[in-house]
Amino acid sequence: MAAVLTALADPAAAQSRPPVIRGDVAGNIGWLTTNLHPSTVYDSRDWAANLFGSVTAGWHWTDNLKTELDLGATTKTSVYRVEALTINGRPAYETTRTTFSKRTFGLSQQYQFFHNVWFHPHIAAGATVTWERSLVSGSPIFAADGRAAESVAPGTTDGPRTTATVRPFVGAGFKGYMTDRVFFRSDTRVTFRRGIDEVWVRMGVGVDF
Repeated sequence: MAAVLTALADPAAAQSRPPVIRGDVAGNIGWLTTNLHPSTVYDSRDWAANLFGSVTAGWHWTDNLKTELDLGATTKTSVYRVEALTINGRPAYETTRTTFSKRTFGLSQQYQFFHNVWFHPHIAAGATVTWERSLVSGSPIFAADGRAAESVAPGTTDGPRTTATVRPFVGAGFKGYMTDRVFFRSDTRVTFRRGIDEVWVRMGVGVDF
């Protein structure tokens, strides 16, 4: 009987034992790459990249299940579109520059593999809200007649304006511990709405508590 009770003691205690880690925070840096769909005001480029920084905070419900919040922001980047026009029978060109930056808020549920080891890969799913602030500037339009170019329209400005979009995402990454509490992390996230809209690649350093 003593042997049976001893054998059952550890599994019983494990069922009520709290997670080894309760939560973590981390600072991250990386790239947020945006798919410039042909229907937007951007040019024919397929992708544009912004330098991206974020802060993440996670809460462990178990050693393997974690909810994570993240706040992020990008630098500004510019993309261009050149459109060929015909004005009064003369060829003309209009160049448009769009400058944009983003602010993000994300909520995800992660499943972290393994138990109390130095390397933890994970998979994640959730949603992110993106606030994109953009300014569209059009250059003056000149029409050519073979001898000289004539200004036929002044430059234009549209914005700045801010649009908010909610997108689901899936992701994967890992935590690798440098000490008992300090870790290096990296992850990749893909958001989608009209196909693949964004790809995030981040890396950072954090601490457990």
